[in-house]
Amino acid sequence: MYNGSNKAALLSQKMISDALLRLLESRAYSDITISDLCKEAQVSRQTFYSAFGTKENVITHELKNNCSFVPQNVRKHCKSAVFREFCSSYSNYIIDKSHILGLLVRNDMMHFLYEVQYRSFMECEHFFPDVTGDDRVYLIDFITSGMNSIAKNYIMTGCTADKAFLEKLMFRLYGGMYFTE
Repeated sequence: MYNGSNKAALLSQKMISDALLRLLESRAYSDITISDLCKEAQVSRQTFYSAFGTKENVITHELKNNCSFVPQNVRKHCKSAVFREFCSSYSNYIIDKSHILGLLVRNDMMHFLYEVQYRSFMECEHFFPDVTGDDRVYLIDFITSGMNSIAKNYIMTGCTADKAFLEKLMFRLYGGMYFTE
């Protein structure tokens, strides 16, 4: 997959990415061929292979560049306040990105979002900076998996939950409040 700064190559990537999203509006991901994608994007197969190499890389690129949730660098001293801000921000994210999340859910592709999100959190220097090693791996996996499940269920239930509901749900789930004696 191309990762340089050549403007023509970056424009080709955008055209291909946009084309895939358009095609996903009316067709299943598994039914979209590289030829279909090239035709819709008005690029050659060589351009496609130079820009992405695979159809999967197109999805990963789109998610990484336009749909990845990145925690804000919140400098609050109270861990509860940071956690609340995280839940609030992710609630906004789910609602704001519901269209592309819907495309992912309808095409059974939430695993792509998981991979992009997991890497994003692992690379984020202010996301649980004091947690290292295996603890960090398991923590980030747990949070990423949970976030994807909440986003998926938001889509599957018809996008009816509001921000306040999602925020409260996440705070309670991640805080372990449903596990009472």
